[in-house]
Amino acid sequence: MKKISLNEEMKKIIHDIGEVGGYLWQRGWAEGNAGNISVDITDMVEKRGQVFDAYPKVERPIGEPICGGRCFLMTSAGSRMHELKDYPEEKMIVFYITDELDGYHVLWGGQGSGSNPTTEFVSHLKIHSFLFENNPDQKAVVHTHPHHLVALTHIELYDQEEAINRLLWSIHPELKMFLPEGVGLAPYRCPGTADLAEVTITALKKHRVVLWEKHGCLATGIDIFDAFDLVDIVNKAAQIFLLCRSAGYEVQGLSENQIKELKDRFLAT
Repeated sequence: MKKISLNEEMKKIIHDIGEVGGYLWQRGWAEGNAGNISVDITDMVEKRGQVFDAYPKVERPIGEPICGGRCFLMTSAGSRMHELKDYPEEKMIVFYITDELDGYHVLWGGQGSGSNPTTEFVSHLKIHSFLFENNPDQKAVVHTHPHHLVALTHIELYDQEEAINRLLWSIHPELKMFLPEGVGLAPYRCPGTADLAEVTITALKKHRVVLWEKHGCLATGIDIFDAFDLVDIVNKAAQIFLLCRSAGYEVQGLSENQIKELKDRFLAT
């Protein structure tokens, strides 16, 4: 199959995705083939006009006009996160969406899945469209299943955005520093659907991390490690809370004054 030559920037992103995929699996956040990753790499791919027509094309209606003429690196459908590093050309795919929005050309990878990107393909493209228009420095999108965070969304008391943020901020002071806006909470929608993408985008208007109720978590970042770090920090707060509760203790947490002190100190500059 004809494929593009990878430049150093693209090689680094592929390497970094492999590293992060391993971290997700090691933490138990990527059971089986769960989770998916995408990065907008348009700026890294040399535009060569109609030369892309020579690459294999997958016919598929693309409902995001903003994505026309853009290039993405995504994990392939069915990919296991812990295999990304060892089998990048089978587990990842680089593709160029046609200007006509009638499909995409496979430029690299996709060898092990029939050139199919992640099953959350629709969600990822909608999110990248939103980011390109509203927060263009955010290039990376990570979806994973951090079990401590997912567990909190199954508890009625914390299944609302204000309550879960108050809890998380009170448990881990670093969270207020790194994620002052808190997390967004998207109500449950069937995985892989446009409905899930829409509620996610609503939450992304104010947040970089969005919890998918009873499902998982999605984060955006300047790069793949940036997105991963945010999920890691948020999940740590949930883990500490559930660890205390599982030991039989009521959790004290930070007081309102202590949380305000963090806000005044780290958000005033």
